[in-house]
Amino acid sequence: MSNMQYAFAILDRYTPVRSDGVIGEEKFSEPSDIIFPEQLKIETLSFKGNQVERETLAVVEQIPRNETQEHIWGNYKKEIKYQWFASNGSGVDLSFEPLATECSRSYRVRFEDIGRCLKCECIAIDVFGRSSESVSAVTSPILPGIPKIEKLEIEGRGFHTNLYAVRGIYSGGKEGKSKIQWLRSMVGSPDLISIPGETGRMYEANVDDVGYRLVAIYTPVREDGVEGRPVSASTEPIAVEPEIYKEVKQKLDDGSVKFEVLCDKDRTPKKAQVMGHLERRILEVNRKRIKVVKPGSKTSFATTEARGTYTPPFHVELYRNDQHRFKIVVDGDNEVDLMVQTRHMRDLVILVIRGLAQKFNSTSLNSLLRIEA
Repeated sequence: MSNMQYAFAILDRYTPVRSDGVIGEEKFSEPSDIIFPEQLKIETLSFKGNQVERETLAVVEQIPRNETQEHIWGNYKKEIKYQWFASNGSGVDLSFEPLATECSRSYRVRFEDIGRCLKCECIAIDVFGRSSESVSAVTSPILPGIPKIEKLEIEGRGFHTNLYAVRGIYSGGKEGKSKIQWLRSMVGSPDLISIPGETGRMYEANVDDVGYRLVAIYTPVREDGVEGRPVSASTEPIAVEPEIYKEVKQKLDDGSVKFEVLCDKDRTPKKAQVMGHLERRILEVNRKRIKVVKPGSKTSFATTEARGTYTPPFHVELYRNDQHRFKIVVDGDNEVDLMVQTRHMRDLVILVIRGLAQKFNSTSLNSLLRIEA
């Protein structure tokens, strides 16, 4: 039969003719059933792709390898319908629930699928509206993917007094003890300077960060210890908090300034320090040098306890566990521990010293932070 005869019934027409040529009454047979081609058949389904979280699975239909089915599939196939299911577990007797919105040939495996089996059912529909028998395939239990962190970013306002947080989207099974390291990076330099002890998701900036970009390196780790590829994110260069910046700029323009500070000559541990036990000092800072002076009294003259220029190894250190203390190191034999009443004042003093050293002496910021290039 030709293609044009499908979907029609067949009638036989009989015209009796006598041997002498006389024609009798024409008769028609009862119509046959509607004629259709053989139905579409799917032999098997198979999966293409890794059965792992984040991967995309696609189903491939295998049709019978005979001329009839190849002809039918080539001429009468209208569409193929798919439905994906997920198991309620991974045991022997699996039960499946349909994934209502997953009705395409492919499926992207999700975190929720780990440990479950996936099933895809498939039917083929021909141009006459007939459906083939349903055929399905079932995966093995889905495995977790390699740990991965995406869309990593650092949140924070951009000033040296702000708190910063690293955030990203993790995938690759259940997250374990992922590793985070905070670092500094000078603009225009590929070098990264590790910040000791800063391995949490949050980081509180300080004056040492001014002028640097903050960098966070995030190494995703799965709960079973498998590590993924480290990913980094960075901020714009950290700026001085605006109110402090105004004060710093004014003092840098003046070029010479004196600060009243406190000194603990006995290096008493922090917990035992009482402001009344600390001695007063005058910190004199100008464009060329720095000097720490013990004021005179009724019984003694003023004495200089530390003096020096901004030439390396000169640097100023702060204490991350004490927002009031800082250390001025002139050289290996000449240093002094000082204190002020507030963090604001500590930041002001350090920024003025570093600003004068950089502006009028071309001392590098790395040197002022005792960072080796």
